Amino acid sequence: MIDYYSTEQKHVPRLGLLALAFSLMAYVFCMSGRFESSATLIGVILLVTGSIQILIGVRSQRQGHPYAAATLLPFGMFWLSMIGYEIFPKIGIGLPPNGIAMFSYLSIWTLFVAILFLRSFRQRLAMQNLYGTLMICLMSLSLDQMRDDTVFLAIGCIFGLISAFVAIYMALLAFPE
Repeated sequence: MIDYYSTEQKHVPRLGLLALAFSLMAYVFCMSGRFESSATLIGVILLVTGSIQILIGVRSQRQGHPYAAATLLPFGMFWLSMIGYEIFPKIGIGLPPNGIAMFSYLSIWTLFVAILFLRSFRQRLAMQNLYGTLMICLMSLSLDQMRDDTVFLAIGCIFGLISAFVAIYMALLAFPE
């Protein structure tokens, strides 16, 4: 029987966390405009890391780790959808969505991460930090879609990088075998 409310994290898919960190960093660099890179490169990074997260999520589900699967599968799909919303218009395929559509989309994902954040209070502090910073990142990026200034964009990018570093820390150091 699976203990869904255990205080110990029994399964941390390290590769999935690294893929989450790299996709988050690529997206934040793409959104901030500070990193000069081609949209194709960012798109490939998001495609590969999103696919890795989906594969690791399916593997986690098969191994009996539903919380890891419930986190990685949707985030893999999120990064693949971001290719359609952000990257395709930059390479000339389709039109970019308007601000209200992106605000709504990112707000729904913020709500999803808020639910994960509330669930993480039964887990380690690193997991709480990951979901908390990711929630602030997505909330700020969604609010940026409704405003003309870059205050929320800067806040979202900063918290996105913090969240990526927390994911790297968790993957490499926080959970010994």
